[in-house]
Amino acid sequence: MFFWIHDGRILPNPPPTYADRVHKIHPGGKSAPITGEGEETKSTNTASFLHRSPSDVYEESAGQTEKTVYFLHEIMSTPALMQKSTETIETCLDFMLEKRIRHLPITNESGILVGFVSDRDILEKSKSYERDWPVSDIMIKRVLVGSPGSEIRGVTQVLLEERIGCIPVVNDDNHPIGMVTRSDLLRLLLKYPNLNIIA
Repeated sequence: MFFWIHDGRILPNPPPTYADRVHKIHPGGKSAPITGEGEETKSTNTASFLHRSPSDVYEESAGQTEKTVYFLHEIMSTPALMQKSTETIETCLDFMLEKRIRHLPITNESGILVGFVSDRDILEKSKSYERDWPVSDIMIKRVLVGSPGSEIRGVTQVLLEERIGCIPVVNDDNHPIGMVTRSDLLRLLLKYPNLNIIA
């Protein structure tokens, strides 16, 4: 499940996802060409993969350890690195440089997610804001988040639709517990090239 948090409160309208925009391609699918008699063609393993049926290639290349579904809690980066909204812009920038991260969730004193800031936000807005001002002055207050049990197929759709690079993962109390970025999805694709991540 994905939803918006604005200034620590859950907004009523979740982001739309469109499951029919991209066709499903999966190792278990049967997409081999059909002959004139209505039967699937069968090619030998010695042929080039360009001249073999897709189902044969997928069956051969899909490893036994590959799963059909992955969830956010399985691929998210943990622990979630965050800062409080009372910290200064300079403190947050130094923290991001030290930890080598580009996205930073911002919480209130109770640990509830209230905002989000990226390195780009800080660098762009530091020209107009003093670095000793609180980060709450420049943070984005409307943040798209996901729950740990959400499927990564939904993540890819939301990232594309909303044109964002990452999603904080929160628990039932809206405390950040991890982050999922485009890099996490790319690493998963490198490990399992035939994985279907878009429904």
